This record gives sequence, C-alpha cells and structure tokens, in this order.
Amino acid sequence: MRLRWQNPISSLVPVPARYLCPVGEHVLARCELWELAVVADAITTPFQAIRSADLRAGDLAICVGVGGIGIHGVQIAAALDAKVVALDVDPGKLEQAAACGAAATIDVTGLSTKEIKGRVKEEAKRLGAPGYRWRIFETSGTGAGQETAFALLGFGAHLAVVGFTLEKVTVRLSNLMAFDATMAGNWGCDPELYPEVLEWIAAGRIAVSPFVAQYPLDEINDVLAAAHAGTLTRRAVLVP
Repeated sequence: MRLRWQNPISSLVPVPARYLCPVGEHVLARCELWELAVVADAITTPFQAIRSADLRAGDLAICVGVGGIGIHGVQIAAALDAKVVALDVDPGKLEQAAACGAAATIDVTGLSTKEIKGRVKEEAKRLGAPGYRWRIFETSGTGAGQETAFALLGFGAHLAVVGFTLEKVTVRLSNLMAFDATMAGNWGCDPELYPEVLEWIAAGRIAVSPFVAQYPLDEINDVLAAAHAGTLTRRAVLVP
C-alpha cells in the first residue's frame, strides 16, 4: 500500500499541553528545529533507560547495537563518564560510536555469545572497569541483539531493553535470580525529561545534527522502503 499526502486544511494540530516543552534560543543556536524532532524518540528513549539504570561514572556501559538509537545511548553514557563498550555487526557504525565516546568497540559478526562475553570482559579489564554491576543497553531491536544482551548479565548487572523486535527470544530468566540482576524496558520517555535533554543538547553533550536527515513528506514511501531495507544512514525527519 502506498501512502498519499494531501495538503492539510490547517498547519496547526492540537495536542495535549503536557507533552510539550519550550525550545529556547540557546538550543536553536545548536540545532535547527526540525532536527530536534528526534528528541522525543531516538534521544530521550535511551536517556530514560540510562537514567533508570542508575549509570554512574566509572561503570561499564555496554551498548548492544549502535544505530539510530544506540548512537545516542553511547553519547549519553559517555557524557556521564561511564566506560562505554559498543557492540555491532556494522564496522561503520562502530567507527561512529568510537568518535562519539565509546572507549571500546567490538564487531560481533560471527561470534558466539560466549565469545562476545569474553571479549567484553577483556575490554572491561583493559579499561579498568569493574567486573560486576554492568549496565547493558539493548538498542539493536533484533532477536540476536536481545539474546546477546541477556547473555552479558553478571553479578549486580542491569539490562535495559530499548530496542523493539517481533522476534521471539528464548532466555533463562533464572539468571536474574542467580546474578541478583535486574531487567527493565521503556517505551519512549516521560516528557518531563525533555527539557533536561534539550539542555544537554544546548551544552554540546549530545550531538544531533550528524545523525539526522531531512526529507520532504511526499517522499515518505521511498523513506519507509529505505528504512525497511536498512539503508538509511541517518534518522529520517519528514517535513511538509
């Protein structure tokens, strides 16, 4: 089915006020308004996951999948002075994650979960991070990514499920008990955190511009096709 865009009768759309927050000129000095469209999803979703995980300076933060959402998780964790390890199957994304603050990157292509955990342990030791209380953020939105993230659980660890997939994943929930670990997910972010995230952007703690691209709304079908094919290199923002 192809979508058709018709000119709206009005350019105004009524929305609940509690989902809105002001955007100051100091924020717009850093980003254009259309670029900030991703704040309500790609940026604030990992922001809330990291906040809920109680990530602290010096903790090991493992980002499983560093695409359109995970790359912001890397930035946020690095800004909190955590030791960030990025996992992905795409060398280009891993290179980008390293430029955004990841202290270590691991290409997990062809590696078993046991091998991945061994590599993460090696990097944790190299970085001087503790071998416990790991903070794991699943942002790939794939079954393989979720299985990998769960397999990384250790003593006192916390797994935040941010990515979404319809794939069914089989895990041993007893690991949560055995390691005194926790797991949680969040769908989006509480709008009360939006103003704080905007301040982070204004201060340069989170970069937005390199990770977004603008498309006219009449190209929506092409953009959706590219998204499904996995060929988009930046988060798409459709503008009428």
